[in-house]
Amino acid sequence: MCGIAGFIHLNNKPFDEHEDLAILHKMGNAINHRGPDDKQTLVWRNTGLIFNRLSIVDLQNGGQPFTTPDGRISAIINGEIYNHRDIRKNLAHHPFQSQSDCEVIPYLYLEHEMQMLQPVNGMFALALLDRKQNRLLLARDRIGIKPLFYCHLEAEKLLLFASELKGLFAHPLCPKQFDWVAALARNRTHDLNKTEHPSYFKGIERVPAGHILSIELTAQHIKTQPYWQLPDTREDFSIRLVEDYIEGYRELLTDSVQKRLMADVRFGTFLSGGIDSGAVTSIAAQTCQFPTFSVSTQSTIGNGEAQMSHNVASALQLPNHQVHFDWQALDIVPQDWQKILWHCELFEINAEQLYKFYLHQFAKQAYPDLKIILLGQGSDEFNGGYIEWLLNDKGPWSNDSWTRIGAILQGQTLQRDAFKLGITIHYQDMINSGLIRPDFIFHHANTQDPADIWSIYMGYHRRNLDHHLWHEDRTSSAHSIENRVPFLDHRLLEFIATIPRNHHPELFTNKAILRGAMRGIVPEFLQNHPKGYFFYGEDQRYTFYTMYKLLMDNEMELVEQAITGSDNSGGPLDADKFRDYALQIGNDPELTELIRLLQLVNMGMLAEMALQPPNTTTFRNTMPARDAYMT
Repeated sequence: MCGIAGFIHLNNKPFDEHEDLAILHKMGNAINHRGPDDKQTLVWRNTGLIFNRLSIVDLQNGGQPFTTPDGRISAIINGEIYNHRDIRKNLAHHPFQSQSDCEVIPYLYLEHEMQMLQPVNGMFALALLDRKQNRLLLARDRIGIKPLFYCHLEAEKLLLFASELKGLFAHPLCPKQFDWVAALARNRTHDLNKTEHPSYFKGIERVPAGHILSIELTAQHIKTQPYWQLPDTREDFSIRLVEDYIEGYRELLTDSVQKRLMADVRFGTFLSGGIDSGAVTSIAAQTCQFPTFSVSTQSTIGNGEAQMSHNVASALQLPNHQVHFDWQALDIVPQDWQKILWHCELFEINAEQLYKFYLHQFAKQAYPDLKIILLGQGSDEFNGGYIEWLLNDKGPWSNDSWTRIGAILQGQTLQRDAFKLGITIHYQDMINSGLIRPDFIFHHANTQDPADIWSIYMGYHRRNLDHHLWHEDRTSSAHSIENRVPFLDHRLLEFIATIPRNHHPELFTNKAILRGAMRGIVPEFLQNHPKGYFFYGEDQRYTFYTMYKLLMDNEMELVEQAITGSDNSGGPLDADKFRDYALQIGNDPELTELIRLLQLVNMGMLAEMALQPPNTTTFRNTMPARDAYMT
């Protein structure tokens, strides 16, 4: 995990060694937390790049940029290439200068140019300069685990890019206007054909996952091309058994976890108490000892997740830090939330990100040489973890449950496409009943009636995964830690995507494919442990109390900042009514409106902080939680 940034004068103006270089350093300094171990710049003609390194592999010789001996190619890469040793075997005729995993990238480009990423297994965002072709390539990994933003200013003939928004904001010409419409429409913008949400700032885009952006250095020409997409589900005309898929999944997941142990530094795992993080931790524990970390709150104690994570670590004979957040005495003030929000750069965050932010901070303080955390992220989205949740009931699973889920998802898809067409809610009942035919809606919305339940589910939740990856990256990078996600190995996703439809109910109900694959690997008591939802459940109000107290603190400082941000950015918040709304929410003992209030507050705060960036040197560095116990 590192940080990259840069900009290009597309009018061929030479890069100024004083003014431009000073701006480039400001961009790098804004994301210094992503890579505090080293900082290097590269300037060539009208282009400047900066690289902040977090040293994980080949600590002594793995500095970047990597440049080929003939000087043609230079590359800076944020991320990890897990299969670099296998790739090196096919590139042995090239003169490697280090053991760094990322050094394979420029040589892959020399061999394959725009197909360079086909053999790569990893997570990455990169910038590659080809002096011969006079172009810069920007690319992201297949799933979009690592971030990369860019801004094309056509009038100024300028292109900026950076790992985080704040890196772009450091350039004086970067627009900083929060996109209220896109943010408020967030829940109306699900699209099976898209896998990412916008940046939520006008004029700023994200390099799409699984794509390469090609920029001609002396022209306003930018070309985007994909290099990967999930394969389609197929029909099964073979006699392959369900157990064959479970065994194949086990082999791939085990290999994925083992590949993600590649490092010359300490690693740990986050244990939530569920099968996902438990599987990753159990596989890793077959190789070595390492610390585990869990969130302990009244909510996770009440729903049993804290105790379960303790039990898993104990069964695996691993140390488990239960980091306790006392809702009644948590030492957190409005400035602390400003710090978390500024790091995350995303309005859709809540107590989950607060807990994870400080869990990373605790891990770093307890183990200063720790730079890697393995997560269970991505399993729910691709293994059917949310399938039963869609039924919105607690009844027993029955043979027709899969059909009922299909009807629910089909209805959501119809509503989305009708909304896209501008068909009013006046006709919603006719659409739901089929009086207005579904094929009419799908045809005129330029989408197809999904062939099966799984394709709708995957489209919906794969896009939600994008938000999870966004905040997971930021809550870790804020503390110079890299998160790794074994469930998002592209080989594993391709395997899941091509499982025939007739096996879906049996394999993707209650994550049966994962539970079957982990039989004999995870502790037996975890095998059929039901899915939990972090702090959600009967005692979730205690977590909501924490967040509401924070919003009310210091005469509603955060609410007032949101109102100011709305006023200064052309936002929609009515000051008096918004204050009343915030106060009225406190009359409900369950605080059921808390999440919606918090999102609006976050929007206004982000709008204001983009226009007036906070002085990060004044942020507190307190650790509001404590280690409850360690096994």
